[in-house]
Amino acid sequence: MKKADYVPLVGILASKGGKNHIFRGNATVFKNIQSELSKFGGLSFVFTTDDVEENGVTGYVYFFEGKKWGKISFPIPDIIYNKISSRSEEISDEVVALKKLYEQQRKPFFNYGFFNKWETYFALSQDREMQSYIPKTWLHTDIVHISDLLNSHYSLYAKPQDGHKGSGIYQLSRKEDHYTVQSNTTTFTYNEENFRTWVSSHLHKEKYLLQEEIMTDKIEDCKYDLRVICLYRDNEYKPVGIGVRKASKNSIITHVPNGGEIIPFEKVRERCSIKQINWLANKVGTLITKEFGFVGEFSLDIGLTPEGWPYLFEVNSKPMIFDEQEIQKQRITELVQLFIELEKYHK
Repeated sequence: MKKADYVPLVGILASKGGKNHIFRGNATVFKNIQSELSKFGGLSFVFTTDDVEENGVTGYVYFFEGKKWGKISFPIPDIIYNKISSRSEEISDEVVALKKLYEQQRKPFFNYGFFNKWETYFALSQDREMQSYIPKTWLHTDIVHISDLLNSHYSLYAKPQDGHKGSGIYQLSRKEDHYTVQSNTTTFTYNEENFRTWVSSHLHKEKYLLQEEIMTDKIEDCKYDLRVICLYRDNEYKPVGIGVRKASKNSIITHVPNGGEIIPFEKVRERCSIKQINWLANKVGTLITKEFGFVGEFSLDIGLTPEGWPYLFEVNSKPMIFDEQEIQKQRITELVQLFIELEKYHK
């Protein structure tokens, strides 16, 4: 197939598939992107690093009438949309070489890679305007550091630097000589000696960070946060949609797979400032692009204080599919418009 047949030609870089699977990733999303892009004369296809050849790529296109994926040879695509799902694969020689090729040819390759929580926090915290929107955060070093922090902070969250979906998160607090450790499913109280043992076995040095707890607003006595999907359009980063996730009773995380619940944004709309969220989306997008390279799409996890002030808890470089169908549909629409905008800019 010739490049001129479709403009833009978008390659969706996916992880390698296992047994009986061509690739890994959300096939429904890939089909939706292909369908939406075709309305504007473009085409997307899915490929893995195994499919890259010297002068082209073997890609997979979905044939809607036959309801199956078909293999087609393509030239090097105008744009690569990175949807690799594992950090280890993303730092492989094949992916690194592909990124370098696109850098040399000045072609768009996004999203560039997974974010490390500490590197992201450090990049954002250097900006004076951002400092009042992010919880204080430290790299975990040892038990003495944790004890010192718990002298001045009511509670801390311990988070894996490369974690996702709420896995490996703990809430740490102290009352007199006893320490409390809460995960999503359990709560334990330890004396100092046993707490030291727990820290050394669970919090691996330099792989965890510590974040001050922000006392946030609640619904029905449960924590909740905002999930804001953001995309680059018209020279700035804009929210595409806002979802809300409510934690189960006494839970420390809001993720749906861990017992969280989806609730309508209308329930909390009056508790937050859309103007502030719009500002945060563009500010964060601008800062992380400056630090890590072009980031066309990301999501924000935002907590609100009872007074409505937004605190940014996480920035996610490869947002999962949104369960809210209207938001996900708008996301695909905006994503395709970004592909078209990028192709025109890089002509």
